[in-house]
Amino acid sequence: MSSRTVEELVSGILCGQRRDLAQAITAVEQDELKADALLSALPPAPGAFRLGLTGAPGVGKSTFISKVVPLLIESGEKVAVLAVDPTSPVTGGALLGDRARMSSDMGDAGWFRSLASRGSTSGVAGCTDHAAEILARAGFGIIIIETVGVGQLEVEIATEADQSWLLLSPEGGDAIQLLKGGVLEVVQRVIVHKSDRPGAEELMRWVEEAARDQGAADPVAVSSQTGIGLNEVVDLVLSAAKAQRSKPDEGRSKERLRRRLLRRAEQEWIKKGLEDSGGESQIDRLVDQVFEGQIEAREALAKLTDR
Repeated sequence: MSSRTVEELVSGILCGQRRDLAQAITAVEQDELKADALLSALPPAPGAFRLGLTGAPGVGKSTFISKVVPLLIESGEKVAVLAVDPTSPVTGGALLGDRARMSSDMGDAGWFRSLASRGSTSGVAGCTDHAAEILARAGFGIIIIETVGVGQLEVEIATEADQSWLLLSPEGGDAIQLLKGGVLEVVQRVIVHKSDRPGAEELMRWVEEAARDQGAADPVAVSSQTGIGLNEVVDLVLSAAKAQRSKPDEGRSKERLRRRLLRRAEQEWIKKGLEDSGGESQIDRLVDQVFEGQIEAREALAKLTDR
């Protein structure tokens, strides 16, 4: 796992050692197999609240988070942020992981970590669930997951979080199309960000109308620049976190566990299937044969799968 054993990492995490927590998440990010031992040793935390934030690039997710998190910490919460970033084609790490997202030090009650998307097209890194679960068991009561923003909407965040919020801005040309497309069936709330910008009032009217038509929660107009709406957002997050603690959503937690087990099983099936078919050396031989016209691609596939 690292130079430290599972027992040492678990002991350090439970004692609040940030270095051990960082090493544990790094280990899980590199190899999800290592999450099994960690989660088996760490006590469960069913009351932790996960909030997913999605939205197109440029909508201001990182700025929004940098304003909300300090306010949550001031209210007495321990808050962790998992920001999914594009993957570096060179190192395989989070491409934007070294950028300054938080304008001030969050202190011991805050935690920030970039995760590499590693080829995921859903906007959520494959290890997001494991990382969030480790953070919950480390004592963070609120975990914010920021998606990479690869498309109009990353639907998978709805399965990873207890609530999912969509950020829209008046500068986003596809905002109204998203509302017409039934986006409110996937997310629990819409935040109209950059509400101090031209066009924000019109967008807010569209969102309010869509929310009424679909029986969704009222949207919130927020400006990270002026501070409008930030206190309302904090109250909503605290209320949702309180509800999660008093009555954890066992169905959602069970579904996440099912997805976690299925994902791990799929990884093992692929690994075992590759080994049984002759490994990567066999694939290389078949690639050469197909490339040289000796066999067709379907024959190569049959040679791999028939084993």
